[in-house]
Amino acid sequence: MDFEALFPDKREEGETRIAQCHMVLLRMFKIFDHLCRKHQIQYFLCSGTLKAAAIYKGFKPWDDDLDVGMTRENFEKFTLLAVPELPDDIFFQTPETDTYFPACHRVEAKLRDKYSSYSLPESMQQLKWHSGLMLDILVFDRAYLPNNLFIYLQNRLLIFFLQQKGNLSRARVQKWIARNVPLPLVYASSFINGRKMVRLGTNYFKASEIEEVAKAAFEGMEVPIPKGWHPYLQRRYGNYMQPPPAQKQMGHHSIGIPDPFTPCNHTEILHWKDRKKAKAMI
Repeated sequence: MDFEALFPDKREEGETRIAQCHMVLLRMFKIFDHLCRKHQIQYFLCSGTLKAAAIYKGFKPWDDDLDVGMTRENFEKFTLLAVPELPDDIFFQTPETDTYFPACHRVEAKLRDKYSSYSLPESMQQLKWHSGLMLDILVFDRAYLPNNLFIYLQNRLLIFFLQQKGNLSRARVQKWIARNVPLPLVYASSFINGRKMVRLGTNYFKASEIEEVAKAAFEGMEVPIPKGWHPYLQRRYGNYMQPPPAQKQMGHHSIGIPDPFTPCNHTEILHWKDRKKAKAMI
């Protein structure tokens, strides 16, 4: 598949550095969306990207990543069918593909741009996993009680018992819970696995909110969002249409704006200057 023809990389056309980052993220999102449509894989916007779609119909001006979600069944289908078709400049990051990416991490998988990098804070600079611009893939299991504290405690227990066995073992446990626990369970991801996350609103979907999708505009695309997007955003953010104060309008993955042309220190990287050189020779 000629992704360069379908979705050309136009990061150099951005007038500002954050605009260049948005072009990288949007191209990666378009490729993700294209593969999901091709293989009939259902995904939806979630977290900050869903909120941005509601307010801006696209990126928040300071966004430095993208958030999408899918159920466990759709994620397994995505891994089997879509991942082998990803272009060479996108890295599918999981504990299985990146030795340094921790099992039972709060985001189960990510797509990473190989040409770019976040400037990590000092507390994270010893981490060796791939840190290119990213699209987070949050995997939702209907295996949780509807309360952030319970979601947090369940995830901590799964990490404690299953971190050495990895995400596949955790997924098997979540599937067993979904099939066998006769309680009104909700869909949540492993995203809530830190105490800070417990305080940041109630981050789950009821079955009725997630089992059908609606459509929303995002940077000129028509993309799926959960049918129950409004109550979800209210639970999580309260008055979600109110932008944060100016001093908080910044990305939260990087010191300053990520670098769209300099890769991180990892084996799965590419250099923009080599790409330009190769194109000039054609």
